[in-house]
Amino acid sequence: MRRALRRWEPAEAAFAGRQLSVLERVLAAREVSGIGEGQVGEPIDHDPWLLTDMAGAVELVKQAVSDAVKIAIYGDYDADGVTACALLVRALSVLGIAPLAYIPNRESEGYGLNRQALQELSERGAGLVITVDCGTTAVEVAASRPAEMRLLITDHHLPLVTSPGATPELAPADALVNPQRPGDLYPFRGLAGVGVAYKLVQALELDGLLPSGTAASQLPLVALGTVADLMPLRGENRSLVLRGLAVWADRAPVGLLALARGAGIDGTPTSADLGFSIGPRINAAGRMEDASLALECCLAATPAEATRAALALEKLNRDRRDSLSTAMAVARPLVEQLDDSLASIVIGDEGFPAGVVGLVAGRLADEFQRPTFVYAMSGEEWKGSARGAPGLNIVNALSECSANLVRYGGHQGAGGFSVRPERGAPQRFAQAVERAVRLQVSQPEQCRVFHIDAQVNLADCTLKLADELTALGPFGSGNPPVLLLASGCRVVRTEPFGKGREHLRAVLDDGTAEVEAISFNRPGLGQHLPSGRLVDALFELGADRWRGRERLRLLLRDLRPTRSPIGVR
Repeated sequence: MRRALRRWEPAEAAFAGRQLSVLERVLAAREVSGIGEGQVGEPIDHDPWLLTDMAGAVELVKQAVSDAVKIAIYGDYDADGVTACALLVRALSVLGIAPLAYIPNRESEGYGLNRQALQELSERGAGLVITVDCGTTAVEVAASRPAEMRLLITDHHLPLVTSPGATPELAPADALVNPQRPGDLYPFRGLAGVGVAYKLVQALELDGLLPSGTAASQLPLVALGTVADLMPLRGENRSLVLRGLAVWADRAPVGLLALARGAGIDGTPTSADLGFSIGPRINAAGRMEDASLALECCLAATPAEATRAALALEKLNRDRRDSLSTAMAVARPLVEQLDDSLASIVIGDEGFPAGVVGLVAGRLADEFQRPTFVYAMSGEEWKGSARGAPGLNIVNALSECSANLVRYGGHQGAGGFSVRPERGAPQRFAQAVERAVRLQVSQPEQCRVFHIDAQVNLADCTLKLADELTALGPFGSGNPPVLLLASGCRVVRTEPFGKGREHLRAVLDDGTAEVEAISFNRPGLGQHLPSGRLVDALFELGADRWRGRERLRLLLRDLRPTRSPIGVR
């Protein structure tokens, strides 16, 4: 299978009106009328009572507090689940209670609710279990929970659909708060799991159980979980992330401050820092060992506790990077052996660590521009992750393959699943996925498209412009970073760097200025960039600030020979 073709698409406004500044051209390309549009201003904060079952959820918590019933918070092992669990523990601790916090182990328990965990929580005295970032699809587990246990589900995953056109099936809980519920009236469906937990705290605050300001004090956790879970950064999510970053210095848990310092982040992080530096360190715990360590970091009460947890997460993150590199070395040859006519990628291997299959799927989906399903062929269930493509609903595709699966769930663009480890399972599952994908996407484009915001000279690239473009953030899903094009750049020199020399530093000169550019995770790129070669460069513009020093940095997204026309190559 060949890697996806790449196509550069300039916005018409990006190349019109050369008298406009770069910022003005970017705003025109994005159809934004002003730099302040969509910024902090009036926050978007929808009424939490619009969420179905929110009133019942509040009553469950109030009754448990009134009756001194032990409350347990049941999370998930990714950054969204961990931050959501920490948010509710921290918020309820304001009342002087100490909720039990439970994060399942990825290897031994897998995603979501499980009967044994609920039984153990019951034996520890939990009379009310509040889930965060999970539970909606746990129909059988919720139905068989201990008889005396009340269950409040807060989640954002798509409900289970057992067959095409069937009514979605919801876990039988005492209250189930999820903006993805059929018929839910909440005006924004894109909340992360931590966002739904935040709305519960808001409602408890509005009802008078929690003091005013409790929800707002947790906004840094909301920002981190939302960005790390790749939720669309528009509408209410964009407002939540902006507000979380605005109060980061004063409100972020000491564990997150220690984690940021360890990543070399001075002051307030950017959304990119949350997504590429802090979030992966939180996720590393669940991928490589146990997510309870990440929860400890978010709940650390003293700088000493925070430092210990942050250092441990730093080590796990290094292990995660090494594990991913090893897995990718196995995965790419497997994909290259697949037929190019396939609309999907489905691979499994005994050598894949279950903790990084989602990262492998994401990398491959990006490189080959096909829906990708990757699973580890080990254990009683072959656990895997899926990453989608435009026009494809991953959960619906997995539903079509359910005869081959033990369990599955997720969002429209990403999901998790467990394959039944039976003879012939890899072939049957791959065939089922291919049929399911083609039912939704008959002619996948399989082409990676880069949308250019503006063409510039390198002399236009300044720290001031970098800060102006940053103001259009936070960037992420639904609001991609600004992409600039510089043509006719001469390669002055290149230099690999990184532990495995997998990254590249290049100096480019277009006749107006000489600027340093960085490319990550492309170890073979340097051999194609001899000194003197002329290239067109697509890049994001950023300011590299480290230990009080700052310098301009171009983050390369793609390159082409200068004389190539814009289009597919």
